[in-house]
Amino acid sequence: MSLASARGVRFDYASVPVSENHSQSQYSIDNDEVNGLQNFFRVTLAATEKHFRGQLGEVNAFGAGTTYPQIWLRDSATAIPVTRYYYPLDFMTSWIEEHLSHQNRDGGLNDWIASGGRSNFLAGAPRVREVYRDASSLAGGSIAADKNTTEADQETSAVDAVYQVFRIKGDSKWLTKKVAGQPIVRRLDRSLSYLLNARFDGRHGLITNALTADWGDVSSVYDDQRAIYLDRRTPRAASLYTNVLFYRATKQMSDMYRALGQTHRSIYWLKRGERVKRNINKFMWQENKGFYRMHVQLTPGPREPFDESNLFAMGGNGLAVLYAVADNRQAARIFDVASQRQHEFGFSTIAGVLLPPYPRGFFRHPAVNEEYKYQNGGQWDWFAGRFLLAEFEFGDSRRATEQLMAIAAKAKASGGLYEWHTREGMGMGSPNYLGSAGALAAALFQGLFGVYLTADSLEVRIRLAERSARINLHEPATDQTVFYEYKYSPAEARLVLTYESNFPKLGNICVRMPNDAQPQRFLRDGKQMQFRTETVGNDRYGCFKTDWARHQVEAYVVNARPD
Repeated sequence: MSLASARGVRFDYASVPVSENHSQSQYSIDNDEVNGLQNFFRVTLAATEKHFRGQLGEVNAFGAGTTYPQIWLRDSATAIPVTRYYYPLDFMTSWIEEHLSHQNRDGGLNDWIASGGRSNFLAGAPRVREVYRDASSLAGGSIAADKNTTEADQETSAVDAVYQVFRIKGDSKWLTKKVAGQPIVRRLDRSLSYLLNARFDGRHGLITNALTADWGDVSSVYDDQRAIYLDRRTPRAASLYTNVLFYRATKQMSDMYRALGQTHRSIYWLKRGERVKRNINKFMWQENKGFYRMHVQLTPGPREPFDESNLFAMGGNGLAVLYAVADNRQAARIFDVASQRQHEFGFSTIAGVLLPPYPRGFFRHPAVNEEYKYQNGGQWDWFAGRFLLAEFEFGDSRRATEQLMAIAAKAKASGGLYEWHTREGMGMGSPNYLGSAGALAAALFQGLFGVYLTADSLEVRIRLAERSARINLHEPATDQTVFYEYKYSPAEARLVLTYESNFPKLGNICVRMPNDAQPQRFLRDGKQMQFRTETVGNDRYGCFKTDWARHQVEAYVVNARPD
């Protein structure tokens, strides 16, 4: 008897080949709350769909949430891990190209674009401007745009979005497509060069922005919307979050230039990124605390000096692990600190983004002037999802799975993927938040289910261990499908994996062993097969090469710890 049937779990759809059920992405697992996340994914995407005519033509995209009409660069980039499995290619490319078409002369990019005139957005964005008006339209359609200049993650988010799409399609010609007269890759290069020219601190060798709450966009000096813009009064800092994203973007630029055969530029960005990585570890890692400090403060604030070295920022630290700024030892310590802080401060899940928060009144803006409020110590699944993915990737799958189930239970209790939650788990802000859907989908599809699909490769790294589940992912942009069903019987110390894909090349499957036991024997379609053992962190896998015809693999384990 499988663990799934032993627990009385029923799968949502029949056991059929993926070729007979290929057009819908869906999964079923022996946890009702985790099952429910996929419904929230669909609802959130449908609720945030945007369609309008831009400078380049029809734009299909997603707003950041039901209360946000704008197409934000970082939110939209974060959402690609979920949109890729539910929507066609133009929902990933049209908004990127439209954003790039409004690039500033200095290479900088806007935070957001939106359909509508300037007056529609003045209340929240006093410096908003109109960047396009369709003179040929009787309705006189226009596009507004603005940038929260307190931040410096807009350009790196654009690089990330293009890189993800490039990996999905494998189309290097798209990188050279001209957008408003310049190739996409050139516009991305100019955007990162802007950060080096306008936002670089030579003393520390790091990118700078305003002193905010980790990844936030509100400075400490104003109690109104002036707080989202840099000016002479704004305290400046080199932020962990900003610099980790810059490092990621340089690696992505290097990969794209390599694909285009432009070796010189590829090496240039690789070297720039490695310098920033070294400086992050030199100036921000705190060996005595086991995590990275949030900022290197560059200019004094408006109040007495405040020691923020004990403030654990999940956003920056999680991404430092995920994008390999941290090594394995640092990663393990960061995971432990996050868990300790959750329990120390009484949070319902791991999603507390800043623990402890800045003290009451440190920020004047009402959105963040209280402790445990919004960016100042609320719970954010947008960042917890990426933190969980980092735990999966670095071999802490047991803890990541438990934390994912807790977040799924919180989503069920609050009735949706909210923008943020209180310490106790009450949903706040937008009830359908795009970043939450994207980050949690990545933690689920890539983390727990372990599907790594690109134009050139397919690897499945199944981290279910003692859980039973079934998944069918369909990518509309490529018509690629990945299907598997996984069952584990503890009484027999035996797992059964049935899988199939229309991916044309050979690939790899790694299965995390139940209770991280030692794999003993693998059979494929009833015949003995070769396998190898891999250990990543605390996770032990049995791995093998395969084609993607329909196969059934049985594996037996020894020395399993009891449940």
